[in-house]
Amino acid sequence: MSFSRRLWVSSLVVAFAATLWAGWAQADWNKGVAAFTKKDFRTAVKEFQQVTKTNPDFAGGYYMLGLAQNQLGQISQALGNLRHAVKLDGKNPQYRTALGQVLLRAKQYGDAYTVLKAVDPATLKSPQQRTLYALLYGGAATKTGHIQDAVRILQARIRQNSRDPRLYQALGVAYARAGNDAKAAAAFEKAYQLQPRNLALGRSAAYSYIDAGRRTRNPQQKVAYYTKAARIGSKLAQARATFEYQLLAGESWLGARQFDRALNYLDKAHAQKPQNALVLFYRGQCYSSTNRFKQALSELRAALQLGPNARLRRQIYNQLGYVYAKQKRFDKAITAYQNAGNSAKASEMQANLKKQQHNLAAEKERRQFEQKIKALLLQAQELEKLGQVNEAKALRDQVKELQKGLKKGKKK
Repeated sequence: MSFSRRLWVSSLVVAFAATLWAGWAQADWNKGVAAFTKKDFRTAVKEFQQVTKTNPDFAGGYYMLGLAQNQLGQISQALGNLRHAVKLDGKNPQYRTALGQVLLRAKQYGDAYTVLKAVDPATLKSPQQRTLYALLYGGAATKTGHIQDAVRILQARIRQNSRDPRLYQALGVAYARAGNDAKAAAAFEKAYQLQPRNLALGRSAAYSYIDAGRRTRNPQQKVAYYTKAARIGSKLAQARATFEYQLLAGESWLGARQFDRALNYLDKAHAQKPQNALVLFYRGQCYSSTNRFKQALSELRAALQLGPNARLRRQIYNQLGYVYAKQKRFDKAITAYQNAGNSAKASEMQANLKKQQHNLAAEKERRQFEQKIKALLLQAQELEKLGQVNEAKALRDQVKELQKGLKKGKKK
């Protein structure tokens, strides 16, 4: 989540500024507030600087000066003035919240966390202020690894304000930081449901479901996560038919084991970027999983020709090894798995190749045996025609012994 200067440009700031006045240099103050309201921040800075000069103990002057400087990107000056406001009036939650926001913008996450943790949300007067505080404190807690604090404040605020997609998005970021992909995905999905035009939220949800699917070892749960990702990915692709969203939908349906649906989106992605090796690899997986091995080999070989990165190259060779093994072309499977660096599968294929060669040799020997038996029977028939019954019987006895040996060989 971005902690931009725009968070504080709102009627909330102006309304709060009006409550700060307590008989100070009112002319400069009013001019400053008016300029801030019009987003004329340079003028606002000049007016509030005058306020701080004439009223050096007025915390509100430093607060408004810091906010105006933040809008102009004068981060160092803004932090100095907001810190001084907190020093003068450390009990004011608005000052601490503003300081925390600018610290986040300056990527001083540890200081932001410390400043914001000291705020009691109950002291913030409006629901909007409490939501903003939850977003800022949740963000600071997430950035500093205090995930439980982030989840606690965000969930508490969601119970009071369940229709703000920003809260669910921040919660999703916290869960993602903790490696809880399933909960992150659910939070992002809720944010996307509340703000369906924000495709980035749907994207975050889909990729988090994919990560959850990759992590789980439960096959049914894996399919369930990928199916959720696929449904969101399909909506994204329908809303905006970009290469990324077509690929996302295709990858997700592939993980959900709905291969024809996957190919539908992958074909569209391929049409946009025909030289993309990842698309070809995914299509190869789809064809492999539906026993269309010829098409699979074509896709996978084409992917290799595009010079993929080392990780994808290993994946392609592993898939090639799988296809060759299914075709019982164990010699090629060995080479593929060796190229993938998969020594375990290469050894397995070597054992399969030896077994295959043994079986082929045994089959050859069996056929030779059967041909010999057939020849002996023909010879016995000829001898019987010539009246040489004893000689024919001897041949038939020999055939019986050979047939017994053949049956034993089959049992083995």
